[in-house]
Amino acid sequence: MNWLADILKNLTISKTLVAAVFVTSAVMYIGPVLGFDRIPRLQPEFVPYLFAVMLFTGCLLLFWGMAVLWNLTRIGMRNATQFFANSSTLYCPEAALLFLMSQDPTQSIDLDKIDYSHAPGTKLEFHHWTKKLEIRGLARINEYNDNLVSLTDLGRKRALKVQKQFKSGNVP
Repeated sequence: MNWLADILKNLTISKTLVAAVFVTSAVMYIGPVLGFDRIPRLQPEFVPYLFAVMLFTGCLLLFWGMAVLWNLTRIGMRNATQFFANSSTLYCPEAALLFLMSQDPTQSIDLDKIDYSHAPGTKLEFHHWTKKLEIRGLARINEYNDNLVSLTDLGRKRALKVQKQFKSGNVP
């Protein structure tokens, strides 16, 4: 059965070949039915095999097309969410957290090491603010430790604006 996996792996690499086989088998199967005289009729014992090849390659093309559409939809929704989220203004705690992260933008901030007795919020509020920053595309929460938060490229640009606002006294 290992040979079947190798064939399927090679088919996924050559989508053009699968498309060509599908078009050819569809023309050979449907052409004589529609009455085209230029396409010769296949021998009756080969018709089920031809139908199977057409069905198999058609399903592969359908699944690949659905995967591409899903990825495009997902990317489009993420970009739209970031666009609308970034167009809004930052609230004061989010801006303060962004300012804190911008002090050393190359290092992740560890929410475990913050002294919450002197902080303007609780640990839960800090997690909420970092999640909002992540939704806006300004911060990235570490997938293995949700206490580690770092700035994205977009977050660095926005943090630069926040730093300028803090220096000029226009605190958001």
